[in-house]
Amino acid sequence: MPPYDGARARALRQQAGIGIDALAVAAGVSPNSVRSAECGMHQPRPRVASAIARALGVPPEELMCPGPALTLCDLRQSLGLTQAEMAEKVGVVRQMVSQVERGVTGVRSPDVWAAAYGLTPDQWARAREASRDLVRQKVAAQTSQLKKRRRRGTT
Repeated sequence: MPPYDGARARALRQQAGIGIDALAVAAGVSPNSVRSAECGMHQPRPRVASAIARALGVPPEELMCPGPALTLCDLRQSLGLTQAEMAEKVGVVRQMVSQVERGVTGVRSPDVWAAAYGLTPDQWARAREASRDLVRQKVAAQTSQLKKRRRRGTT
């Protein structure tokens, strides 16, 4: 999961005119959790980050540091959901969520999947493509290592 952007969360909170205590109550977390997340003392757990985002009225990924494109797995974790919980939301088995998050299989109803991840269909498609690209990069790296070992004669 990408790192939480405490400065961004603080800016959104201040822009909305909400105090730390009010945000904590709205998010259902302690004021100390909000303070330490905002000042960067620690990375909040996915559930806490998701709760703060909901209380601020923004998608969880908006509170993450910019960087590489978020994968479906990153987004699910930012919602504080397991694969089994996401499967229940979508109405499929957990293994299907795993396959979709790895870009191994397609889906019949991307709108349903996008809604479950809290995304627009376009955002979901980009996250799915990022997921697929990540798997391809890992496979390419593993294949490269295997070829090097074979050339050295150590399989």
